[in-house]
Amino acid sequence: MEILQAGAPDCAPADGLAGLLSPLPEPEFLQHRLGSRPVVVRGREGRFRGLFGWPQLNEVLAAARTDASRIHLVRSADGVPLASCAEPVPQLSPRGRPARIHPERLQEVLGAGTTLVIDGIEELHAPLRALATAVEGSVRSLVQANLYVNLGGAEQGFHTHWDDHDVFILQAEGAKHWDIHPPTEDHPVGVLSTPAPPADGSAGWSGELADGDVLYLPRGWWHTVKAVEGRPSLHLTLGTRLPSAGDLLRRLLVHLARNHSLVRQDLPRFATADHARGWYEGLREVLAATVREPGLLERLAGQVDDGAPARPEFSLPYLPYGGSAADPAGSR
Repeated sequence: MEILQAGAPDCAPADGLAGLLSPLPEPEFLQHRLGSRPVVVRGREGRFRGLFGWPQLNEVLAAARTDASRIHLVRSADGVPLASCAEPVPQLSPRGRPARIHPERLQEVLGAGTTLVIDGIEELHAPLRALATAVEGSVRSLVQANLYVNLGGAEQGFHTHWDDHDVFILQAEGAKHWDIHPPTEDHPVGVLSTPAPPADGSAGWSGELADGDVLYLPRGWWHTVKAVEGRPSLHLTLGTRLPSAGDLLRRLLVHLARNHSLVRQDLPRFATADHARGWYEGLREVLAATVREPGLLERLAGQVDDGAPARPEFSLPYLPYGGSAADPAGSR
């Protein structure tokens, strides 16, 4: 495990990946670590306070409604219903049956060892959105920020597992203990891979991430994360799924289907044996000729590596009272 001392005192969202990994130069990281080697960057306490901490979390929770697609409760790898911490939202004109999080009930379940997870929290907090957007500019892939909150009472929130995407872990408050194991299968991919669990005692690195630290973990690396007793923790993960050869092959399939009628034909399931043999031989010839076409794979790879989807930006006009789009100053 490569362990570095942070070069920048604080994390500014606009600094993006370079700010998170300093003193490791961003080009060196992209060329030699991304997708292959974990890195720990030790930072000073409070490094992420201006980005996200307990005050910002409390603001988000006060404004949030219970949304199962975004907010989850996890205890010892088994789900805890969010409804156990919910209460109806008071409304003047009822629309549906919205619910919000009840502060005392949430405090109670978190104190009992439950972990609070908020997916896509960059959509709810502008500085995190700015950081995610800046990191997207570096890795040229979608970045999603998830938040994990624990009050220090849980021995283990998730079983030992691996992620099918790369993650940058930012320890914003408190501490977490990590056991990290090397991959047991090369380049595993989502539901297509079933790597064997790591052997007991095979951790390549064990240690705490403390307030201000960053951990980069490529996909496929096994990890076990545990709360540190009596030390409330708030950490963020910036997850990104990097383009793979599988993404290139999906583009190749689209290219083949657009340019070769044979690829669009039905399989010869009911044809004679001679006809079926001829059909499959023709398909082999189309595939072989296409993949040998000079520059085609490189061009399709360029389409895969076209960057992250644009985030929505709004610029609705501000019209003072009595004004209009044609007369923004209004009439007096």
